[in-house]
Amino acid sequence: MLPRQVVASFLIAVFLLVLIIRLVQKGRLDIAYCWLWLGIGLGIVLVVVRYEWLVRFARLIGAITTTTALFLLGFLVLLLMCLQFSLVISAHRRQIKRLTQRLALVEKEAAGASAAQTPAGAEEPGGKPS
Repeated sequence: MLPRQVVASFLIAVFLLVLIIRLVQKGRLDIAYCWLWLGIGLGIVLVVVRYEWLVRFARLIGAITTTTALFLLGFLVLLLMCLQFSLVISAHRRQIKRLTQRLALVEKEAAGASAAQTPAGAEEPGGKPS
């Protein structure tokens, strides 16, 4: 790898790591997701520092150039990120469904309790007779 490429890649990795740390500090990135991004940043640093590992990996998978191997690794990382986000979205969907069902039950119980306490012919707070 050319010295310019090493410097540029290293600067990008350091910028990414600093950005992740700042986003966590400001509370804009949840700690559960920062590990994934820190891993990506450290992976970039690892590829820059140990470029020969990328060359060996490219030979291992039969890639002609290291760029192909790098794109394959990037694609795999994106697939894993999509899988993780799908798992989180699915868990949130289940939680929302349970919470909505519980809220409906609580509202039904509250409506039943208020109807039982309101005397016949009395007006409700909205000014309507019951």
